[in-house]
Amino acid sequence: MAISYEIIKDIGLIIFIISGLANAKEVIDLFARLQSEPDFSFFYDFLWDARKRTVPWTSEEMEKVASYMSSFKMNKKPKPKRAFLYSKDVDYGMGRVYESYRSFRSDDVEMQIFKDRVEALKWLGVQEHPMFLSGKYSE
Repeated sequence: MAISYEIIKDIGLIIFIISGLANAKEVIDLFARLQSEPDFSFFYDFLWDARKRTVPWTSEEMEKVASYMSSFKMNKKPKPKRAFLYSKDVDYGMGRVYESYRSFRSDDVEMQIFKDRVEALKWLGVQEHPMFLSGKYSE
């Protein structure tokens, strides 16, 4: 599988690392499995780090993931945040399309698309957490 994740309960964050040829089916399968994990919550903030994905997302893949993710309705204040981190221009552009789509379809989460990891961490409000200042997430 080209998607790994880590749940960080103390700050309410899930970090997803997407690499290689990860596709929409893998994302959907992952969320189907995660729902049975006791530490998982859709109310946590998500950091989607797709900088190591080797092929761009297609509009069909984005639509499949968007439709699947839209099926989970959350009424939480403040709204959970979804930060998507891309290195390729085409993925960044597709992410912006998805961001726009979600803004019209739902107001249950906040989402933003980034190319800069530090900016994504700032937006999530976790940039000062020790795990992001040193260690495996200090990249």
